[in-house]
Amino acid sequence: MQKSRQSRTAAACYASSERDWTEPSTSKMASAQFCWLDRNMHRRKALLILFTLLTWFLPWQADALQLPVRAQVDRSMLSGNVDILAFVDVPTDIPTAWAVITDYNRLAQFVPDMESSRVVSKPGEPVQVYQRGKKSWLLVDIPLELVFRMDETPSSRIRFSLVAGNIGDMYGEWRLSTFGRGVRIKYVAHMKPGLFSPRVPGDSFLIESDIENMMQAIGQEILRRKQLTPRP
Repeated sequence: MQKSRQSRTAAACYASSERDWTEPSTSKMASAQFCWLDRNMHRRKALLILFTLLTWFLPWQADALQLPVRAQVDRSMLSGNVDILAFVDVPTDIPTAWAVITDYNRLAQFVPDMESSRVVSKPGEPVQVYQRGKKSWLLVDIPLELVFRMDETPSSRIRFSLVAGNIGDMYGEWRLSTFGRGVRIKYVAHMKPGLFSPRVPGDSFLIESDIENMMQAIGQEILRRKQLTPRP
């Protein structure tokens, strides 16, 4: 009975839509308005069902979640020195985040513009990491080759300082702390570029974009590894 009633309503709406609505009579206008509401109600129900099915059966990918990232860069127009402060908040635990930021031999697999990264110090010596990459600056790709010393405070902080490379100087730290239900990864750095990049007004925004991309990539890798970790 319910199906036949819905069929008659749908047929009436379809027939009404095929007529010439030149007469502005109240009954015809009400009928047309009812049919329009009826058709849209069915469409909304169909969209709601489709959305529910998608949220139930399609797996959510980690890289679809854009993590909260902030970066602030101050660059002196006189000396060219760059001060960087950035952080990313990741819904994870300290051990997983620490494992990613200290995975020096695999950083190039997920950090943008980094072509190579590997530990070059011997066991028992202070950790030194060689990194090679490039930065695009004013439509020119500038190669970078750097060696950093890493002083680790386990599960808390990494202080780094430049040992060798083709920039003037660079030092700073990575710091982990609990934040809400996750971890805040903070990056602080001071850099003296030397001659590797000319100074132009507004270039701080370009550096901020690069730093935000780096922090987002690290956060996404942490999420990916968290999903691979077996639950107890």
